[in-house]
Amino acid sequence: MKTLVLVGGGHAHLHCLEQLKKDSQKDWRILLISPSPYQYYSGMFSGYTEGVYNLDEIRIDLKKLCQSIGVEFNEDAITAIDANAQEMMGSNGAVYTYDVVSFDIGSQTAIPKAIENYALSIKPNYRFPEQLVKMRESSHPIVVGGGASGVELAFSILSWRKQHQLSANIALFSSTALLMSQGTAASKKIESIAAQKRLPFYSGTGIESVDENSVTTSAGDNHPQSAVLWLTGPKSFDLFQSSGLTTDEDGYLLVNEMLQNNQHPEIFGAGDCVTIDQYPALAKNGVYAVRQGPILWENIKKSLTKGQLVRFTPQKRYISILSTGDGEAFLSYGSQLFHGKIPWKIKQYIDRKFMKKYKDLYE
Repeated sequence: MKTLVLVGGGHAHLHCLEQLKKDSQKDWRILLISPSPYQYYSGMFSGYTEGVYNLDEIRIDLKKLCQSIGVEFNEDAITAIDANAQEMMGSNGAVYTYDVVSFDIGSQTAIPKAIENYALSIKPNYRFPEQLVKMRESSHPIVVGGGASGVELAFSILSWRKQHQLSANIALFSSTALLMSQGTAASKKIESIAAQKRLPFYSGTGIESVDENSVTTSAGDNHPQSAVLWLTGPKSFDLFQSSGLTTDEDGYLLVNEMLQNNQHPEIFGAGDCVTIDQYPALAKNGVYAVRQGPILWENIKKSLTKGQLVRFTPQKRYISILSTGDGEAFLSYGSQLFHGKIPWKIKQYIDRKFMKKYKDLYE
């Protein structure tokens, strides 16, 4: 009997688990390994931050999901891979053997060494709830990072504080204009919305240092802080590089268009933890991870049965919807930009539908 190991419960692996419910592989032994029994859905982090969703609404119970479809579940973190022996070591000393393995473990936050003792991170995402409580109730919360996560969570913290009659006292810092990766028009629009909602933000301003009570900016200014949420971008885990697997220069597992490692074709990967050699600049976000799910599942099945693998081709454009608090959201699709209550309702519908699909497998 062949053994398939899925490491991590990310978007692409959730799709694989859903397909196993429909397409049971009775001649395989299948194991899911994750450091937490829950997989938290980042698309609903802002709603949870603002108080729209409770904790159970934003997470998938991986253990119950696995039990419902006949997949083994181990709460563990992989610390080393011996690709030649087709073995992995867990943090508790367990050794896992595999015929085919797939990684969907996400990424870390790139926090500078000098700052890491003072900065909070929401990655791995099972740390999110405890970090959020510290942030939104803190007297002077600081959010660092002007990308989608930083912008959305800053708006959500502001909204929560308003609801609880707390002073705004929050500041968002970005070394570039806000949402710069989405283009100049989107950047100008979101900065206008931030001004309208009275969210204090400093674009083009990085953080040089942090101490127990303040942050010092690239402009030399000091701002009081009681909690710093660092959301400046992803960083790879050391796992792949330290295990001698082929990676890109930043340590992400290198895979081809079939989401397969060329050096060790029995190793697959998807989501933020990989770089696709044909698309090295592809953004690391949930949209692409979701799209990779069906390709990953087909290729895992075909690798176990010696079938012809299929290629992943990323879409050129995708809809982005970011919560801006108070029952509103900002939608962008290419040059089309919309802000208000309708984008928020669309976002809620999409997010709830995504969660229901997986929760229905075990509830």
